[in-house]
Amino acid sequence: LTNGNNNGITNGINGITRGRPGNPNNHVGRSSAPSAANNLIGGKNGKLPWDIKEDWDYFLKTTQNGILIMGRHCYDEFEDHAKNRDVIALSRNSDHTFPYAHKASNLAESLKMAGDFSGKTIWICGGRGIYEEALPLADRMYLTEINAEYSGNIYFPAWEKHFRKEVFSESLQTDSVELTFRILSK
Repeated sequence: LTNGNNNGITNGINGITRGRPGNPNNHVGRSSAPSAANNLIGGKNGKLPWDIKEDWDYFLKTTQNGILIMGRHCYDEFEDHAKNRDVIALSRNSDHTFPYAHKASNLAESLKMAGDFSGKTIWICGGRGIYEEALPLADRMYLTEINAEYSGNIYFPAWEKHFRKEVFSESLQTDSVELTFRILSK
């Protein structure tokens, strides 16, 4: 993923929403939360390849009142935060349990379960296969561009054909890197 200038911008999707536009905390619909480098890297050994406080804080704030759907590896990294959230974790392993999450075996089942939490935005939080399946379902994508390069072994799927219109953009210079928070729609 690049910003068109091929200048090393790293893209991290902090949310993909489905439903009416507006503040994500007042938004009812479907959402997603991946991250990907300019070379489409979205993870390294089941974790994010970066640790940027401002990006993490934005993710936590944006998704705070929603339902988070994530795969097993994402849940493992998020577990400490899952205690105070509505989380549905995905695993095809019938023996696997998640101490602070409901369990579903696939995205379709998790979306059906999430429907029981009426009035909340559903945030898809990875991994790669879950994002691939969720991208066509969403109306909006919350994207963080990180002006840096990272290495990894998990690639984020192409999203550009699904989200072509920028609704919002704001940049922030941190101590270590520049971030651009964007909201994109179809």
